[in-house]
Amino acid sequence: MLGKLLKYEMKAGARMIPISYLATAAVFLVGLIARSLKIHQVTTATTILLFFAGIPCIIITLIYVIMRFHKGMFGNEGYLTQTLPVGKGQLLLSKLISSYIWMVASAAVFVAAWAGAMVVSNNLNIMPDIIDFVFGNSFAPLVIFIVVSSAVQLFAFLGELYFAISLANTRQFLKNNVVFSVVFFFVTNFAVSLLELAAMLLIPLGIKFTETGVVWTTKTMLGDLIFNMEAFTGNQPLLSGISIGVGSCFADLAAGIGLLLAAVWLLNHKTSVK
Repeated sequence: MLGKLLKYEMKAGARMIPISYLATAAVFLVGLIARSLKIHQVTTATTILLFFAGIPCIIITLIYVIMRFHKGMFGNEGYLTQTLPVGKGQLLLSKLISSYIWMVASAAVFVAAWAGAMVVSNNLNIMPDIIDFVFGNSFAPLVIFIVVSSAVQLFAFLGELYFAISLANTRQFLKNNVVFSVVFFFVTNFAVSLLELAAMLLIPLGIKFTETGVVWTTKTMLGDLIFNMEAFTGNQPLLSGISIGVGSCFADLAAGIGLLLAAVWLLNHKTSVK
């Protein structure tokens, strides 16, 4: 049943979100044509558009994620959805997976649009020098860390979103559920951000950037920031000597799981369809 629910959710997203992807691709093609024809004004315009093109993609996807969960669980569609012979956990999981996939796809388009802007402006050749100056030999490990941590942060973000919307649709807050959804989200997001920051700074596990690459460290990020201020001076790469605590990933993962479980409990015991 989960497969059928997921297929239905993916089809719903496919009706709207890919339009922004096609628009971004069209701008890139126009830019390539303009560059080959040496139409500088059009090349400049498409380069600027590509730098910002990923933002509408992410915004459209985020709006879809919010509206899909709210309307699908608590709007007119909710009367049908919540009477299906499946558990609330499966309903939430299908929406979580589809939302996660669409958000990752939009983030990929955002990165691709930036790369496309560099190609259209013919500045791609300067990227190795910039990467070497800022990251040294740490670029590849840093990219891996950013991808992994962003993936976990997205999971926590969706947990915050679903929990806030579910809590706002309990009987006490139902009359002003939209307002309370916003309030609960920002409160939850702030609390998770504090937990994430504390875990990043205080848990003694992280990755440390050196002149030769990246190594694991069991020192806290806070300690390294205090005792390695010289990393910000000298001729070495900017990130050399700095460590980043990976405890934030564990905090985000735990927060995401906890919030999603809380949302399922609310769906089973407390929420109402407006």
